[in-house]
Amino acid sequence: MLPPNSRYEKLASLAAFCLLLFACYQVLRPFFFDLLWAAILCYVTWPLYSRLRAWNLSANRAAMAMVLPIGALLLTPFAAAGFTFTDDINRMLQWLNQSPHEWPAPPVWLRGLPLIGDSAADSWLAFGEDSSRLVNFARQYALGAGGWLLQQSIGLAGELMHLGLSILVLFFFYRDGEHVAGHVVIAVERLAGERTQRILHIVRTSLLAVVYGILGTALVQALASMLGFVIAGVPYAFVLGVFAFFLMIIPAAGTVVWLPISLWLLAEGETGWAVFIAVWFLAFVGTIDNWLRPLLISRDVELPFVLIVFGIFGGLLAFGFIGVFLGPTLLATSYALLLDWLIRTEQETLAESDKPPCEAGDDQA
Repeated sequence: MLPPNSRYEKLASLAAFCLLLFACYQVLRPFFFDLLWAAILCYVTWPLYSRLRAWNLSANRAAMAMVLPIGALLLTPFAAAGFTFTDDINRMLQWLNQSPHEWPAPPVWLRGLPLIGDSAADSWLAFGEDSSRLVNFARQYALGAGGWLLQQSIGLAGELMHLGLSILVLFFFYRDGEHVAGHVVIAVERLAGERTQRILHIVRTSLLAVVYGILGTALVQALASMLGFVIAGVPYAFVLGVFAFFLMIIPAAGTVVWLPISLWLLAEGETGWAVFIAVWFLAFVGTIDNWLRPLLISRDVELPFVLIVFGIFGGLLAFGFIGVFLGPTLLATSYALLLDWLIRTEQETLAESDKPPCEAGDDQA
């Protein structure tokens, strides 16, 4: 077959190629972000996979050895929360519709405290009145809230399906990753030239900072929170753990989780467990990020906190649950590349200004 020579034939070939790419995009669009998240996971965990291959494991066995623990770590907490979500909603509705919830009277020793005893007891009673009003308000809107939460649980099941698909695709990325990586490097070299290795280094460090340092630390804290809730017998432990995962990304935001639970246990007369929850979070869960995050994030990587927050919540709104991982990863990588480009441009400008006039004239000539 003769190659197209005329301009019209070339335009027709280009149009056909663009149409083919558009058709492929339409086919892959529902799974595009699943594929992207699988690629990110494969990229940041590739050194560990390479070690498994160095132990003479086949590509299939090494890929399976990587996928199983990653899938268990990512899917188990959220799947458990999804399966118990409906039961937790029913239990919450039953608790709200039970007999009136009365705040206990202030302890005798509280009023006996010097100087502050009377004011502390009055504050105790005022807090109880406010809590009763809050429970009555929640009881009025319990059915509507229950329906909304049920819809969210169905949406969570769909997001878990996408996350499971990402784990499945991750197996094939591991198995065939060497060939795919070679093609990607060639494509980046054609676009970036000699800066290819620098760009790949920036991408990898920023991905590691977000996936391991930010999201990984929050996941460990969420698992520790679930463990504390289970030990104390707190209901909705898995749902609260998922809620804690989103909050633990923000420093000190975990107080929103444990403080109301500790007060609720105190109101129910479980003083020991209330103290346990407070100590568990203050002495253990709240300190995990202080030592784990610096170990996981390179000292050379500094990501603005606001960027991470916008990435998490913006990704959640734009892409659903999987956007929690994709949003901050994409923003952090783009920020790192943009910052490197600005710094490199500034350095080149300074280098040009520092040149003697004769050298600058020679360059222009």
